[in-house]
Amino acid sequence: MSVYTSPSARPTDVTDLQEENDVTVISSQLSSDELVNNEDISTTHTIIEAGREEEKDANGQTVVSFNIWSILQKGAINLVLPFINGIMLGFGEIFAHEVGFKYGFVGARVQPPRRHLQQKPKFI
Repeated sequence: MSVYTSPSARPTDVTDLQEENDVTVISSQLSSDELVNNEDISTTHTIIEAGREEEKDANGQTVVSFNIWSILQKGAINLVLPFINGIMLGFGEIFAHEVGFKYGFVGARVQPPRRHLQQKPKFI
């Protein structure tokens, strides 16, 4: 069985194995009780040809340029965001400590080390 209407209609770059694959695909997609007309055959043929074109395009070599500047551009977000995050955490910690010190929270009392040394022990 052939997909093409005549042997001369088959393109020269299509091998017998490819044609057998195409026939297998068509026969598996169509059941025997379906009515097949010329429009269905031409649509299927168009899909097969489009698949072959995609395969040719996929087999081409892809050239990827390597550039330090492009790497820095793509990685800039990974360099900038941690810096901004650190600034926000630092200012948040300072702000929280100042609020705690103003309202007299227990953990916010800061004294110089010499004042700790000058205090007498409470348990003696």
